[in-house]
Amino acid sequence: MLIVILVYLLSCIPAVALYLLLKHRLNPGNDHYKKACTEAMKNGLLSVLPVIGVSMALNILFNVLGLRDGSSLLASALHDFIVLAFSEELCKSLMFAKALKKADYSYTWLDMIAFMVITATGFEILESVIYAIDSNPIQMIVRGITVMHSGYGFIEGWFYGKAKYTGHKSYAVIGFLIAWLMHGAYDFGLSDDFAALGEYTAFLSVSLALIALITFIVMIVFFAKKKKKEQYLVPLDR
Repeated sequence: MLIVILVYLLSCIPAVALYLLLKHRLNPGNDHYKKACTEAMKNGLLSVLPVIGVSMALNILFNVLGLRDGSSLLASALHDFIVLAFSEELCKSLMFAKALKKADYSYTWLDMIAFMVITATGFEILESVIYAIDSNPIQMIVRGITVMHSGYGFIEGWFYGKAKYTGHKSYAVIGFLIAWLMHGAYDFGLSDDFAALGEYTAFLSVSLALIALITFIVMIVFFAKKKKKEQYLVPLDR
């Protein structure tokens, strides 16, 4: 049990560091922004609750429709893409929107990205508690290093901000779909049913983890460079 707790704490270091970096370094001196960051983190942590509810409802629906029968690989794919990935991305997005409504200042496109990343990060920190029960230490460390929820939150946040900046809501749909499909592929690629297909699947699983890590690195570079770009700093008309 002690090892599990230590591995969990280690796996959370990148996520916690990311939150502190965005809250205190991205928009220093803006107390309204910091308050909104705190709200986004709180909503991210709380998003675990609606995810549990939506996942349970989808599980029941799948059982009623008989989608649990037949190929275990198909059942695993449906579970990972819909019961897990879809419900999680949906609830995180709704909690992000809730946090955004409570922001008491004219936020920017860059702020919106940060809020979505922080919401996803909050979910990731609490979700890791659940995974710590079933996952082995290596899986926990991989999840911690890749910070996959934060990376997908970055993608969604960029497109949500683009939708707000341009007035075209289709961008928000595109962002959600990209994050959902990447998330589902990540979960399915690391599942036991997928690994059971053969040794050659290990390459794909590692590749998916690397993509998540690259997404995280791209996000860090983005925040470092784009915080000086005018289009990301203009207050959005609320």
